[in-house]
Amino acid sequence: MTQFGRSGFLQNLTPIVKNIILINIIVFVIQFIFPQVTDLLAMHYPSNPAFKPYQLFTHLFAHGGFMHILFNMYALFLFGSVLERIMSPKRFIQLYFISGFGAIAFHLLISAIMAYKTAGTVMITYEMAEVNKTLSEIYFPGLVGASGALYGLMAAFGILFPNTPLMFMFVPVPIKAKYMIPLVILIYDIGFAQYGLDNVAHYAHIGGAIFGAIVTIYWRKTDRSSFY
Repeated sequence: MTQFGRSGFLQNLTPIVKNIILINIIVFVIQFIFPQVTDLLAMHYPSNPAFKPYQLFTHLFAHGGFMHILFNMYALFLFGSVLERIMSPKRFIQLYFISGFGAIAFHLLISAIMAYKTAGTVMITYEMAEVNKTLSEIYFPGLVGASGALYGLMAAFGILFPNTPLMFMFVPVPIKAKYMIPLVILIYDIGFAQYGLDNVAHYAHIGGAIFGAIVTIYWRKTDRSSFY
């Protein structure tokens, strides 16, 4: 990204982004020392006895491994630092958490629809999940990661800085943000979600992007004071 061509990491790190990164690192260290904590922090399907309401918040700060947190925090630094500079602190925090909560809400909605189509009910039980692959993939896994919130930041970046050139991993060709970010969502998330090619919560990514885009467009049209 062109914004970071000559300056260093610490020079570009903004206060709120820095604090979010620190919280994620602290949580990750706790997860590393006490692995059982991860299941407590992860977001579980609401009919699973392991589900607790606080997980709607805590899953945003837990991660599934070193590469998971590394990529997420790098994306937070890249997109979040730019957005924080042009938004009021209040608006940036709102964007981050609206995107994160929107992501998990969209993920749960799609999961509930899939459960209903498969079993005729959204209230999956252990016994039902044991004998059905689709239901087991909804019921058993715990969801962790800041990716949904970060997709909201990516969507906001694409709307506010549409002509900024971005480089996609393994593709050494700069593409404008207004093309790159939708391309990532279409090919990686919608494509992978349709065919179940990995264990990533792609619907959460899509939900985060949707909510991030909606609130950014709304603020830009109705409240210019949200931006410096």
